[in-house]
Amino acid sequence: MKMKKQLKTAGIIILAVVLMLLLGVNSWRISAPTAVLVAPLAGLVAVSMTIGLGTVSGVATALVGGLGLLLLASADWPLVLNFLVLALLVGWLIGWHIPLGQRVTQQQLIWLGIVAGISEFILNLVQVALVGALTGAGWLIFIRLALLPSVLTALLYAVLVGPLAMFWRWLGRQVLPPEEQEGDSENSPQGSVEIDLSNKDKHKQK
Repeated sequence: MKMKKQLKTAGIIILAVVLMLLLGVNSWRISAPTAVLVAPLAGLVAVSMTIGLGTVSGVATALVGGLGLLLLASADWPLVLNFLVLALLVGWLIGWHIPLGQRVTQQQLIWLGIVAGISEFILNLVQVALVGALTGAGWLIFIRLALLPSVLTALLYAVLVGPLAMFWRWLGRQVLPPEEQEGDSENSPQGSVEIDLSNKDKHKQK
């Protein structure tokens, strides 16, 4: 049964990688003085997979999809690192895995999309600045060129991550065995519950 689950999960990851490749190949590009900058649109697929099926699935999607884009000359190593860091960041934010039997509200998905968009905006500008500094063209010039595309990319993350995550979770419920949908942890909550993304622990008042 475990092998069957792994094979079905791998099938969903392959579907996500194909979508990631399509987005990566068709992402807009910016001609900089010493390099061509590619908008990291493909990363939103990996982020949505992290929310939908867990950090392992999200990181696997980011890694395989990033390597595929490298082979297609539609990405470079800093961009692949961008995908991986963002998937890990969102994975840490959600506690690494949200069981499929656990309820996630639309409001929580919206906030996760906004956080992913802001994080991607910052990561992209840092990446662009490093590329500009390392190539000797000047980091400020690269940031100016990438500023507007970075804003548009962040907006797309904020809008699309939530719906895509909902799709992966729906697909997981349809494909994965019901007994495997409660998560890998023995302490995973059962039934329909909401997760608290605020991380605010209330102390008992004496």
